[in-house]
Amino acid sequence: MVDQEKIRQKLHFIRQQLRELDRFEAIGQDEFLKEPFYEAAATRMLQISIEAMLDICAHVIARQGWGLPKTYVETVEMAARHGLIPKDLTATYKDMARFRNRVVHLYHDIDPKEIWQIAQLHSDNLQPFMTLVVQQYLSE
Repeated sequence: MVDQEKIRQKLHFIRQQLRELDRFEAIGQDEFLKEPFYEAAATRMLQISIEAMLDICAHVIARQGWGLPKTYVETVEMAARHGLIPKDLTATYKDMARFRNRVVHLYHDIDPKEIWQIAQLHSDNLQPFMTLVVQQYLSE
């Protein structure tokens, strides 16, 4: 059985990060690129919101006994197979997992323009996942 409180906490954390990321929507790309602090903040918020999503997936996978994914991409694939991630968004979520890995391990190769572009789309991408999690594991 999944730990509903753990899932609630992770979802709340994701929502907080998305609210902060939304602040970058009001900032144009030129202004964003001029201020290194914006890039650093947005990069971190993206990374940890993706990690929280992956943590929820890993928790549900483990508690439901669906298997033992070896990578974050496998975590996404397994979650999608079991309906935790919308199947039509599987590729997007796999890209998110890969992006997280790049930010953590290949941080020197991240283009600030890419961070700005991802920050503009990120909250929309996570909404379907959050909705499914609430419907499947938090609705009584």
